[in-house]
Amino acid sequence: MAAPITSPLFITGASGFIGSQVALDALQAGYRLRLSVRRESQIGELQQRFAAHASQLEFVVVADLSDSAALRAALADDVEYVIHLASPMPGSGDDFETGYLRPAVQGTEAVLNAAEAAPTVKRLVVMSSLLALLPVGALRVPAYEIKAGSNLSIPVDKDMVFPPGPAGHGLKYCASKVLAHRATLEWTAAHQPRFTLVAVHPTFVGGRDMAQTDAAAPRGVTAFLLNSLATSPPGGPAVPASLVDVRDVSLGVLRSLDLEVDGSSGAVTEVLMPGEPTTWDAITAFVRTKYPQIEVKLQGPFDAPFTADGGRIQQELGIKKWQPMEEIVSSILDQQLELRTAAAAAAAAAGGVH
Repeated sequence: MAAPITSPLFITGASGFIGSQVALDALQAGYRLRLSVRRESQIGELQQRFAAHASQLEFVVVADLSDSAALRAALADDVEYVIHLASPMPGSGDDFETGYLRPAVQGTEAVLNAAEAAPTVKRLVVMSSLLALLPVGALRVPAYEIKAGSNLSIPVDKDMVFPPGPAGHGLKYCASKVLAHRATLEWTAAHQPRFTLVAVHPTFVGGRDMAQTDAAAPRGVTAFLLNSLATSPPGGPAVPASLVDVRDVSLGVLRSLDLEVDGSSGAVTEVLMPGEPTTWDAITAFVRTKYPQIEVKLQGPFDAPFTADGGRIQQELGIKKWQPMEEIVSSILDQQLELRTAAAAAAAAAGGVH
């Protein structure tokens, strides 16, 4: 899509991993951006991150993303395209209701309500996940086939009891994705909005994280990858071997602004982004060969990951080929090694000061 000349592109979640990549790619494509932040302090961080594009940036503080009135004010009467990326991540809190469900569902509904009240909005792109099309707890079902349009048929109990620790956080995250996408589908069917909606469903998104500056604080897929590689039997990998590069996801999100969709009221176009198929056998073999300094305890045999057909949308979005596993894993591990080296150098320098 040609970058709007006068209309700013409104983005939530631009301070995060995927959001930072989307914002950078949009700026480099010539878009003007209006970014929502929750805290005033985030503005300086983002101004520094995108310093080369200062003239294309403006910011609005929306402390609570469930506040549709504040979002409506942020949209003003000049925003035509909205990208909603903000969402709770695994580890967001022990309580499912307050840490995951409310932020995911109410935040999505607030953005939808604000867009409906803004007369200029033409297209809303919502970041979802392939997990939104997968029954909760089925993440490790071998070769489970994920299909677009399956969300409403997935049973999910909002009052289910989650196990403690990382496993419980993973299930809470999965459930929040199912329910947030369901909220989008149900809201759209009920409100019949005049604007069109696209829901983007990537698999596990990996790559260099512009928002990570500390070697001790990896997030998301980076943390899952590192933890999985360090896991010895009888433990297994934290997530299935299903990866898509953050640059591919960003490209898909921006091209979704111009994607030809079903324009009928109540329709949501679903974009599946599964990435190039891989396996944990291939990942561990690659890391052992290219990164001998990283200890790999993880051993097979491994189950086949879930599958999803993203070919049609991939073709329509003009994405000729997904970034391969080797590129995704390298971009993650190279950054972590760089951060560790920098931290060690800083510690050595501090130790040498008397």
